[in-house]
Amino acid sequence: MDHYLGIEIGGTKIQMVSSDQDLNIVHHSHFLVGEIKDAHFIQQEIEKRIGEHLSRYPTQSIGVGFGGPIHAETGQILTSFQVHGWEGFNLKNWLTEKTGLPTFVDNDANIAALAESTVGSGRPYKTAFYITLGSGVGGGFVLENEIYHGGKVGEFEIGHLRMDKNGTTLEACCSGWALNKKLKQYLESHPKSALAKYAHEDSANASKYLMKAIQNGDTGADRIFQEMIANLAHGLSHLIHLVNPEVICIGGGLSLIGSYLIESIHNVLPNYLMELIKQNAPDIKLAELGALVVPIGAVLHAKNELQKNN
Repeated sequence: MDHYLGIEIGGTKIQMVSSDQDLNIVHHSHFLVGEIKDAHFIQQEIEKRIGEHLSRYPTQSIGVGFGGPIHAETGQILTSFQVHGWEGFNLKNWLTEKTGLPTFVDNDANIAALAESTVGSGRPYKTAFYITLGSGVGGGFVLENEIYHGGKVGEFEIGHLRMDKNGTTLEACCSGWALNKKLKQYLESHPKSALAKYAHEDSANASKYLMKAIQNGDTGADRIFQEMIANLAHGLSHLIHLVNPEVICIGGGLSLIGSYLIESIHNVLPNYLMELIKQNAPDIKLAELGALVVPIGAVLHAKNELQKNN
């Protein structure tokens, strides 16, 4: 049976999955980037581990989701916002030379969008937008099972959407990092709050305890969360007015908040939509594929692009 290799290259972790032609994962490996934020180190580690996958399974092609702007056609990385040394590196050519296999690359949010729209929460729809609310905010758009690409490099960079004329971005308002920063400030000024009770030994990761605090009556923590929701809804309203996808799939660490996140968006989003769109707004769903969304999408990309090329 033919197999495909999917690789996620992020700023904090690298994941690889081998999958059969029916998208069943048969092998998974990962490693953390840690404090060594250097592209050469990551390349060495990928080279060490990739043989483990290729020696086990008759692999037909490789797909990659890269955490940063990349030219999908040529495979050249434009930059990485988290790891030094990737600028100008041709990832596609490098992997092809190392493995002898056809390799297909794209931005990780685009790849995640492909996964969610094909086998995740966006699968019943023809048009699906995926937004990841993690350490950063990224997005990808899929039209009838195809990743949408702009006329030039870069598209649907929703995290860089300007929320005001001063240049405040959606990412600065709605990323996990931004929410955590506000919650830490709240802890300092409210040491007797429910959030402080649960996060007192782990204040650096206060957002992990947000829902527990809200469920236990912490109105101050909920106010911070609702402010983030209002900013997110405002940002999504621009996307909806321009594209109006059938579904918006929300992934990333903040999606672990669960149904309260979706309910809160539904409550606020109509405030930012014109009446006609309000009556025909997208479905909003939690992403289903969790931490494997990018490597699964990379496998799909490897399979789909190989079939097109053949």
